[in-house]
Amino acid sequence: MLSAVEAHSHLKYIITGIPGSGKTTLIDALQKHGHPVMHEVSRSVIQNEQYEQRDGVPWQNIERFTALVFKETQRRLQENKAAIFCDRGLIDNMAYLEAAGKHVPNYLKLFPFEQFYHKCVFFAPPWEAIYVNDPQRPEAFHKQQKLNQTLIKVYSDNGFELIPLPLSSIQKRVDFILAKINNIGQIDNSAFDTKK
Repeated sequence: MLSAVEAHSHLKYIITGIPGSGKTTLIDALQKHGHPVMHEVSRSVIQNEQYEQRDGVPWQNIERFTALVFKETQRRLQENKAAIFCDRGLIDNMAYLEAAGKHVPNYLKLFPFEQFYHKCVFFAPPWEAIYVNDPQRPEAFHKQQKLNQTLIKVYSDNGFELIPLPLSSIQKRVDFILAKINNIGQIDNSAFDTKK
C-alpha cells in the first residue's frame, strides 16, 4: 500500500514547525493509521523539568534543554528504529538555539542527520486558529514568528527539503503526507521564503 514509505523505512520523516501548529495531533493520527511514530521529545523534557522544578526549558535555560533533548532523542532513535514519522528532529534544537542567539554546540553541528532522517521534511506552518497556550507552551503566538523563519533557514541550510503542510483537517494532512511520500521525487519547495 505504501511502497515509498517501506522503501525508506530506515530513515524517518520529520514533521516540524513552531509549537502549536498541529504536529502532535498529526503524528497521533498517523499512528492510528498504523504507521510507527516517534513522539516529541521536547514536550516530555519540559514536563519532566517542570515536575522536578528545574530550569531546562526553552524560555529559561535553553542550553540545558538542548542537551537533555539531544540525549533523550539519541536514545529513542536507537530504540525506535521502526518509526517512520517523528515529531520534530534534532535539527530543531539548532533552530531554537539560533533563534535565541545562542551558540550551537558541536555535538549538534556534527550529528549525522542523514543517517536517521529523510531529507524531505513535512513543515507545519504557523496557524493561529489552532494555537493554544498551555504550561509547556507559554509563549504568545506572535513571538513564534522568529522561530518559524529560523526553522525554515536551518533546515534548508542543512540540505533538507521542506514540504509545507496544508492548513486543513487532520485527515487531509494525513492524506497529503502519504501522497507526497509516494511521489517523493517531485517536491515543490517554492512555498518557503525566509524573507517573508
